[in-house]
Amino acid sequence: MALLEVHDVSVRFGGLAALSEVELAVESGVVTGLIGPNGAGKTTLFNVITGLQRTNTGSVRFAGTDITTMKPHRRASLGIARTFQRLEVFGSLSVRENVLVAAEMRRHRDADRRPAQEIADALLERVELDQVADARVDTLPTGTGRIVELARALATAPRLLLLDEPSSGLNQHETEALSRLLVDLVNDDLAVLLVEHDMPFVMSTCSYIHVLDFGTVIASGPPATVQADPSVIAAYLGDDQPARVTSPPTAPHTRLGPADSPALVLRDVHAGYGNIEVLHGIDLAVGTGEVLALLGANGAGKSTLLKVLSGQITPRAGEYELFGTAVNGAGPDALARAGLCTIPEGRGIFRNLTVLENLRMLTHTGGDFGAVVERAFAQFPRLAERPRQTAGTLSGGEQQMLALARALATDPHVLLLDELSMGLAPLVVEELYEIVAAIARGGVTTVIVEQFAHGILHVADRAAIMLHGRIEEIGTPSDVAAELASVYLGDR
Repeated sequence: MALLEVHDVSVRFGGLAALSEVELAVESGVVTGLIGPNGAGKTTLFNVITGLQRTNTGSVRFAGTDITTMKPHRRASLGIARTFQRLEVFGSLSVRENVLVAAEMRRHRDADRRPAQEIADALLERVELDQVADARVDTLPTGTGRIVELARALATAPRLLLLDEPSSGLNQHETEALSRLLVDLVNDDLAVLLVEHDMPFVMSTCSYIHVLDFGTVIASGPPATVQADPSVIAAYLGDDQPARVTSPPTAPHTRLGPADSPALVLRDVHAGYGNIEVLHGIDLAVGTGEVLALLGANGAGKSTLLKVLSGQITPRAGEYELFGTAVNGAGPDALARAGLCTIPEGRGIFRNLTVLENLRMLTHTGGDFGAVVERAFAQFPRLAERPRQTAGTLSGGEQQMLALARALATDPHVLLLDELSMGLAPLVVEELYEIVAAIARGGVTTVIVEQFAHGILHVADRAAIMLHGRIEEIGTPSDVAAELASVYLGDR
């Protein structure tokens, strides 16, 4: 019998099926992986297992006990511990004090009567944190903070450890050390369920992997089996059939290569968050009117690069030029006035306003509201059928159409799109690709970060593959397509 058994679990948020009839088992003594594209339902499943999210149907059993309706603290007392995608530590406490908090709880719960200090010191040595044991956690790099969070979870003596993106913020050496540690830990009869976007880390650490897509388990098996599964490759890369781009050109134009007339230029750009550097020397030029697809596994640095381009992050080093003008340090508002428009991941709309009210927001500094509405409804007839519907109640595809309508109403010279297809059905994604193709034919320089790589390659002029904060390859879509599977599923 598996230590953890998830049977027929479904979770719905309104009309959205976050999880659908999920079946999953985790054995003791094994590192089990849980992977899938953004929005697949991985964190929701973690929340179900730990009691933070109730199920609509199905059951969860731990060590033979039905814990489906059990409170989170009761599950923790049975031996379930977790870390979080967003780092959760006591920043004002030292590393040792963070671990002592959990060690004290452990002493009161089970038969281990060793002093909490002894438990904490042993763990800090095991995870190689003894050299920074007295440092305040908020003074340490994020990667080190993640190891602190892991040590604190281990201090509770769990039987099942749930890790949500534990390698985020770690460098390659630290990631390899974490992999060795997890393999060593499960030899002590611990069970580990690992959610992670670093595919080389997953494939080298896990003995068995479950793959989620749109809330459904689409594949399970050893790493080699999962890597070769066509449904997994499709989930990460999209259908490799050409998108049916049928819209007529909006206006004739010739796309210029980056060397002819660059719209965006980055030279040796380094950027990141706090003490963590995410981009390591990016060199990139995007030509006027060019469509560049920015591809790579989750965590490669794609969204961070878009934040640099949009002014949300100032590079620590390097140069950024927009149409030949240096714009290092320029904020999003200045870049927007210069003709750069961003549609962020998760859609750029006001969910509590109607379609018309979202469009009216574009005219608050002037402009003809009637002209904005006429243009939006001409480009997106589906929105014309729902002018007074609250944007948050639109379908996902319709929300993206509204986001595009708002963007195009500003007459941008450069359009940045982050995960246009996230959470959308393939047919809706195909329709959006047609719209992107028409926008590009109108002469708008476009940079697209996209999950469904194969689909967007059919409307791109060039594609770049990012890996570990660097651009590993850039070229024609056909040249890049051959490398995608190895990048997304962990061969590189």
